Amino acid sequence: MALDNKDKKILNALNENARLSIANLSRETGIKRDSILYRLNKLKKSGVIKSFNQILDHNSLGYPINTFVNFSLHNLNKKNEDEFISFLKSKPNITYVAKTTGKWDLMVSIITSDLNQFDKIISDVRVKFSKIIDKYNYSSIIHEHKSHDLIGLIDETKKTIRRVGNKK
Repeated sequence: MALDNKDKKILNALNENARLSIANLSRETGIKRDSILYRLNKLKKSGVIKSFNQILDHNSLGYPINTFVNFSLHNLNKKNEDEFISFLKSKPNITYVAKTTGKWDLMVSIITSDLNQFDKIISDVRVKFSKIIDKYNYSSIIHEHKSHDLIGLIDETKKTIRRVGNKK
């Protein structure tokens, strides 16, 4: 879906504060309320806005350890892959599960209160699925510098398309 400047203004404002009322969103963006309602519905229907979620600070909640774990799998079939993914998704400390390309087959994020809790979770996973886990590695996040700036990506993509289009 192509986004115009008004859509981007709305999305930027919501990215900063998803709890803005329509009136405050209108004030902040300079876009009329009716237009904002229409555009929000259009963005939701098209799938650009999947949901309105809060972003919790796991550090403030007592879970300072955020570790990404990559798994390389072997002896894999549909049944044991589905079982593995279902198991990972069922664990509250595992907050992200994604199938990936390249050297690793799956990437998960595990958020814990301390390293002992992380070690217990990763040990449980390794023991339960030892027949399909070939290799794994992990890295803990020390500090996030950037997260979820899709509006900047959309703007950059348009610039690239214009540059390529102008070279013809």
